[in-house]
Amino acid sequence: MLYNMARRGIEWDLLPACQRSGLTIMAYAPFDHRGTVLRHPSVIAVAERHGVTPGQVALAWVIRQDGITTIPKAAHPEHTAEARAALDVRLTAEDFADLDRAFPPPDGPAPLEVL
Repeated sequence: MLYNMARRGIEWDLLPACQRSGLTIMAYAPFDHRGTVLRHPSVIAVAERHGVTPGQVALAWVIRQDGITTIPKAAHPEHTAEARAALDVRLTAEDFADLDRAFPPPDGPAPLEVL
């Protein structure tokens, strides 16, 4: 399913239903189309606070909950190493608040988005 900071529509009903049923969600496009999430000032600020890349912040955000996984594009070996290091990023309540302000959660049901 399409799921990232900028495309959070599944959080309203689909994600909770999958979690209740024990179904794992494979989130695609964790950086959004053309990497728009990676260039957002809030994502960059969180990355700087943690000394990591914006990509690692985006991946850590996507996989923060049980039952969600993602496979980001890894065209080069360094991409794989960067993605692996995202597992070690521990976002704080302040980080989540900043990111929620930049990319608000849904306030109602929405059609399933695709790219």
